[in-house]
Amino acid sequence: MRRAEILTALGFLAFAIAVMVQGRSVGSGWSGGQPQPGMLPFRLALLLAICSAVVMGQVLRSDPSVHAFFENRTGLVSVLKVAATGIAMLALTYVVGFYTATLVYVLVYTRFVGKHHWPVAIALSLAISFGSFYLFERVLAILLPRGMYTIIPFFG
Repeated sequence: MRRAEILTALGFLAFAIAVMVQGRSVGSGWSGGQPQPGMLPFRLALLLAICSAVVMGQVLRSDPSVHAFFENRTGLVSVLKVAATGIAMLALTYVVGFYTATLVYVLVYTRFVGKHHWPVAIALSLAISFGSFYLFERVLAILLPRGMYTIIPFFG
């Protein structure tokens, strides 16, 4: 477990450094009163590098014999649930588009993985999918993936 955590932290740190270098190459500051293209990726990568360093510090200070990778079957089942819903979200995005896939994903995840009540799951899935549609399509004018089939006409 300790070796896996160290390798993961080092991998994220290497990825963060690579993104920071690319962000700096396209400009990561302010120019003409607006942010340059690499500003957000650079700052996010810097945050990821800090988090990776914190995780590395925690791993190196902890006792290696304290934690097993999975104490019992419950941990493995939880990881598989998260992985399966994530993979299903990707596949569904290809078929029905980002917004409809987000609606279904959040509904399924909050209801069946998170064990929330139906009203909460429905409200959250509607708020996130319609909110992301409004933010990306209307405010930022960014087109997110459309699927092969349109289930909800509003999401076109």
